[in-house]
Amino acid sequence: MFRLAPSLLTSPIERRDNNLPKDAAATRANILAAAVQTLQRGGVEGFTLDAVARRAGVVKGLVLYHYASRGRLLRAAASQVAASRSAAIEHALASAPGAGGLDACWEELRRQAEDGTARAWLGLCAAGLIDRSARNAHFEDAARDAVIDGTAIALATGVPLADAKDAYDALWLTLLEVTAKS
Repeated sequence: MFRLAPSLLTSPIERRDNNLPKDAAATRANILAAAVQTLQRGGVEGFTLDAVARRAGVVKGLVLYHYASRGRLLRAAASQVAASRSAAIEHALASAPGAGGLDACWEELRRQAEDGTARAWLGLCAAGLIDRSARNAHFEDAARDAVIDGTAIALATGVPLADAKDAYDALWLTLLEVTAKS
């Protein structure tokens, strides 16, 4: 007697359910997260599509499918680094009034130096992918950004923590004194 294999008995409509495309948004987000991690670990100079694909667990062609080029992926990752860095610093500064917020900001900057965010951010700034110009900022905003950015640079370049903390505190005290006189 002739029997059909069970897979041949399944209707084409039922088989299509197994071939649905994966969630493209989740894949794209996974690739972007891998790109950010690649920047944190290897900086701009270590940022390759192969490295991102390996970290994301996908093939290089899928990275190119979603982002079209290394430059587009690098710009998307730069935006992600800048936005998450800025949000984390703003959150830290707003977490407590006065010196408590400054201390929380210090801890956030230290965390970013340890996890590679500061290194990635510096490399992206140097490559012109993050614009840190203060063209339209008010004095207080520009000065605050300068204190935070200077501290991030010091931590990322290996300045001893005690020296960086002393400079951080001194810069904030100076900024508070200058703005109080305004």
